Amino acid sequence: MKKNLFLILIILTFISCRKENYVTEFYPNGNIKLKVQIDKDSIQNGTYEEFYENGKLKSKTNYVNGKISDSLINFYENGNIKENGILKNNFQNGWWYYYRPNGKLKEKTEWLLINDSLHKNQSIYIDQNGKINYENSSFFELKIPDTIQLGKNLAKFDYYSNFNVYKKLMYVVVKNQYLENEIKLDTFGIKENDLWFGIFGYKKGKQIIKGQIVEELYEIKNIGNDSAIGTVSNHKKYFEKEVYILDKNN
Repeated sequence: MKKNLFLILIILTFISCRKENYVTEFYPNGNIKLKVQIDKDSIQNGTYEEFYENGKLKSKTNYVNGKISDSLINFYENGNIKENGILKNNFQNGWWYYYRPNGKLKEKTEWLLINDSLHKNQSIYIDQNGKINYENSSFFELKIPDTIQLGKNLAKFDYYSNFNVYKKLMYVVVKNQYLENEIKLDTFGIKENDLWFGIFGYKKGKQIIKGQIVEELYEIKNIGNDSAIGTVSNHKKYFEKEVYILDKNN
């Protein structure tokens, strides 16, 4: 009997240690507006749920030490997903997906944090029929093999851009490592559909290929009946891929 009582005390202690605390807000009609899980120091740790006034789920995510550490999902009032993606340090990170109220995909956008600023790297818009709207989209597809050889290698990409300007130049900048203490920013000019650039396999094993696709845009804007002004702007798209380097004899 004493042994069973001891086991019961252990179980009760374990359950009490796992007690979950929530902060809850309500609408005037009594429905839950917000439900946030917190720790003993009143810091957000755990689930976060926000609701519409009719009781339907509006937003859901997970917090660790006061910051969102997981995917964020926002919903329409009809229950369909409105948007979802990963947050990192409370910033959008990676590919996010945006939907129409009927549940069909509307847009895919890749977000990156560059120099502490949020950067829209790629955007793919989808029409009502589920096909890509190329006129409004701007994205690329890397053609880098998973395995490359030591030394020089060729890589390629497909590119889709919606910029309609007077003149456009394009080039690729790749961060190539040649020696242990030698890293160069190699620049490759791109002409029409010749979308090739060079990557260097430094040593056998895994390697991260990093670079930028840069569009240099020249625009002419009329500012009167007989005058115009020219502007130049750069639009960058960042890429990164892990590859495996093999000896040329393999």
